[in-house]
Amino acid sequence: MRRSAIIVTTIVSLVLCISLLAFSVYAHLTQTFSVSNTIGFVPSDNVYVALECRISGATQTSMSSVPDGYDTLEEYLFARGIYKDVDFDESMRGSSDYTLSDWQILDSLQFASASTPIVYTITVYNYSDMDIRVNISTYVQDSQSITNVASQPVIIESYDREGNPASGQITLTTSVSQSSAGFEDVVNDFVVVFETV
Repeated sequence: MRRSAIIVTTIVSLVLCISLLAFSVYAHLTQTFSVSNTIGFVPSDNVYVALECRISGATQTSMSSVPDGYDTLEEYLFARGIYKDVDFDESMRGSSDYTLSDWQILDSLQFASASTPIVYTITVYNYSDMDIRVNISTYVQDSQSITNVASQPVIIESYDREGNPASGQITLTTSVSQSSAGFEDVVNDFVVVFETV
């Protein structure tokens, strides 16, 4: 009797250990990591730019099928704020109404995987009469959830008003700090500053 009790107890213990291991693997594989964003644009006086803002590395940017209610993936990405374009018109030059509205991303961005960073890429076209410096400021550098690395500031030559404007690109790369614990809607706001040189 005693021997059969030991065998039963051992088998039950093994089943519980395997179940616990399977559950922890399942929990690790089904974790979600997501961030929410509002990106501000702060131009100095007499700075005029056009922008192409793109995000990569998020689940939304790696979709292969078009979501319901949209004709194309690009339409979806623009509608949800994952892509944003800001055009410049000469009539804006010198206008007191010239502002750059925030880049509001309507959905929480989900990391495609814990090892794939989300990259915010902003291409800036300088329509100003002076060279400008563009840099990223006011962002979370390191937290328990995410780590951000901003590219170096770029200097973009002035616009000669004859050909295409000079352009430059800046990025913010957001990575998962610790993949052992999932997180949702971590605030990842930052500001892009445009200054004359």
